[in-house]
Amino acid sequence: MTQARPVIDFDFSSTEYARHWPEIYAGLRATCPVGYSRAHGGFWVVSSYAAVREVARTPEVFSSDHDPTGERTGYRGVGIPASVGTRSLPQEADPPESAFYRRRMSRWFSPREVARWEPWLTELTEHLIDARIATGRLDVADDLGFPVPAALVVALLGLPVPRWRELVDPFHTLVTHPPGTPSHDRAQAGLADVLALLAETVARRRREPGTDLISGLVGDADGDRPLTDQEVVSLAQLVFFGGVDSTTALISSVVHWLDAHPAERDRLAADPRLLEPATEEFLRYFSPIHLNGRTVAADTVLDGCPLKAGDRLLISWAGANHDDTAIAEPDRVVLDRPDNRHVAFGAGVHHCLGAHFARTMFRVLLAAVLRRIPDFRVDAAGVRRYPSVGQVNGFRRLPVTFAPRPPRTPGRADLPLPPS
Repeated sequence: MTQARPVIDFDFSSTEYARHWPEIYAGLRATCPVGYSRAHGGFWVVSSYAAVREVARTPEVFSSDHDPTGERTGYRGVGIPASVGTRSLPQEADPPESAFYRRRMSRWFSPREVARWEPWLTELTEHLIDARIATGRLDVADDLGFPVPAALVVALLGLPVPRWRELVDPFHTLVTHPPGTPSHDRAQAGLADVLALLAETVARRRREPGTDLISGLVGDADGDRPLTDQEVVSLAQLVFFGGVDSTTALISSVVHWLDAHPAERDRLAADPRLLEPATEEFLRYFSPIHLNGRTVAADTVLDGCPLKAGDRLLISWAGANHDDTAIAEPDRVVLDRPDNRHVAFGAGVHHCLGAHFARTMFRVLLAAVLRRIPDFRVDAAGVRRYPSVGQVNGFRRLPVTFAPRPPRTPGRADLPLPPS
């Protein structure tokens, strides 16, 4: 038997949500696992583990398509509120179209390819710590958590690595500053400049291919149709948006938590074998990316709730990761939790392409912090969280202090060269 669900008071962009999201989702799962919010144009909220996985695994019913011109479906993609810009591929496409784009990108994000980059990521992390270690002070978010994935994205795309901050800042600012602020407006202008550079790079790689991701996308299609310049730019833009702030948020959240749980910090520092299961547990517990949107493509019933074609729906990965019907003691960090089936990277056909990179970067960063500055203490006065956790759950600033130490490579100013 189905029944209509009541309207709920739910806004993921609110201060209340930022402070109390685990309790909010627990209340929703207990009383209204599929409920309707009038915020941001109206959408259904799905927060139970079972329902979230069902939505993610049935794209024929719950569509990711973004069609702002109304040429196909008129659906509004994975953002709530919907983006007014062009589609973000392959994130805002359904099978078989999404599978086509993922197939073109997948080899660049395979475990083998990630392993090739790991020594450089380690060297880069050591270099960044060296730049601050003699001062006894370092911002985990701005000095480590942001530069490492940002430089990786720029290097992976074959763009000039010394310009990493200039190129990534617009994407970072659009996530960390709310719309309507001067910083957000400047980032929009900066984004246009980066997209123009990407278009120029695509054209150049068609004439002079290299070994980078853009060269691979414009090169041999292996039996598939060639990608257009616009498609390559869209795929590169997704690498920018998806590749930076989630890792920044995770390493910052974990260092903040370890500062408050020194016994667990000591366990991790003493037993590096714990890093692998702990990584999965931190991903589950903090859920750096909280949510995504979908459009209901056909009348259906979800967890007893009738939904109509055209309805907007919000998947809460964070809610699913804290569902006590699927995870024992979900609001407690268990560093060696077995069989951790979290959905921090999504599920189904849109499971994050960059998951292997994200795991590796996080482990490299955390291992270096525990090895080089094990006595770190968070400077609470300088801590700044993101203004909301609607897009990213983490910190804009996380300064730590420690006993000053000499750098391992004194005087070095240039970034290490990425693998060719």
